[in-house]
Amino acid sequence: MAEFVLVHHDVGVVTLLLNRPDSRNALSHELLTALGNALATQIRPATSSVIITGAGDCFSAGADYRELTGTIKDLRIDEDIAMVTERIRSLDIPVTAVVSGACLGGAVDLALSCDQRVATQHAYFQVPASRLGLVYNPVSVQRMVLRYGKELVSRLLVVGERFDAPAALAAGLVSSVTGGAGARTTRGRQVNDPEVSLNPVAKATAKMIEAIDEGDFNLKYWEQIRREFLSSKERFEAVAAFQSRMRSK
Repeated sequence: MAEFVLVHHDVGVVTLLLNRPDSRNALSHELLTALGNALATQIRPATSSVIITGAGDCFSAGADYRELTGTIKDLRIDEDIAMVTERIRSLDIPVTAVVSGACLGGAVDLALSCDQRVATQHAYFQVPASRLGLVYNPVSVQRMVLRYGKELVSRLLVVGERFDAPAALAAGLVSSVTGGAGARTTRGRQVNDPEVSLNPVAKATAKMIEAIDEGDFNLKYWEQIRREFLSSKERFEAVAAFQSRMRSK
């Protein structure tokens, strides 16, 4: 049986390697369970720091599309991710995400839950949730807005902007870029840019971010909105179309 997370101990540093390179380290239920277990059991008294990274040339492609149902059952994926991010944040030692290649969807939440992120020159970050009819976990959105601010989170979750390594460094998503790449000036797309056409999910996400920013966030209300979108016919069709495209690649 494959080991979904490989653990390496070296002089106080524990490295947790997401180990599904053939699936771009997609966050399946089994991988997230293994990562949560490693975070709970592999931290020794002498451990001074934790590194999370991905096997091959990709940090993680996000949720495993083969496990998506396009229904309310997909809450399980968010619950798995929330379990892992809570364990990361509960550690009293620094956790670093070392990101190479793609860091997509739920993997961005995982990386942003770490104390710092180090990116290779070829890393990039993107959250295409709104394109799949998914209102992101309101608890995670609140945490992101409070830590990174309304504008940056809107670019990530509403517009679905792709941040390459220099842009991520300039925006404050990563702490450093290995290999000598430096920050560059980028023009961030704004929610009100004329070329940005928002679907209903993106519009709902924008309103949620606005509510958090203004201190008018009602978790119960936004959880209900999230469940309504998860259960919608439109989302079921969007997920089915996405899965069809992925299978044809």
